[in-house]
Amino acid sequence: MNEILRISLKKITKINLMSILQLDVKPEQRNLVAPNAISIAQAHFNKDAWFRAIYADNKPIGFVMISDSLLRYKSNPNHRPSYFLWRFMIDAKYQGKGYGKKAMKLIINHVRSRPNAKELLLSHSKLDGNAGVFYKKFGFDYTGSEIGDELVMSLKL
Repeated sequence: MNEILRISLKKITKINLMSILQLDVKPEQRNLVAPNAISIAQAHFNKDAWFRAIYADNKPIGFVMISDSLLRYKSNPNHRPSYFLWRFMIDAKYQGKGYGKKAMKLIINHVRSRPNAKELLLSHSKLDGNAGVFYKKFGFDYTGSEIGDELVMSLKL
């Protein structure tokens, strides 16, 4: 039986950057999620991006990025915040061990802690092997909307 280690979300720094860039999904999943290098580059040019490395104890095992509109519009008192799970990946070596489930719970709790968080949105590919079934286990439901060629799901918080 696999022991579930302590899962945490840590800032990406120059010290741990290379280990996060080296994380990769299974070959058949590569068309479902962008490489971490692209995600981190996008995050540095998007004021909405909140991104973290996913750790099991002291070992980096994944990556998450959320679009948090409050980061961009925090000075606007009339802004209604929105939260969107933009990227989520667990390295191929660590999939199927329960780490992704624990990480997703931390991500949902993080969003719940944000001001006026009422909903967490995400989208996933229509291709085989997508994470739709995984997200359904957390209470995400399909909205009937699409973003490009991806299906949109929502979790009421």
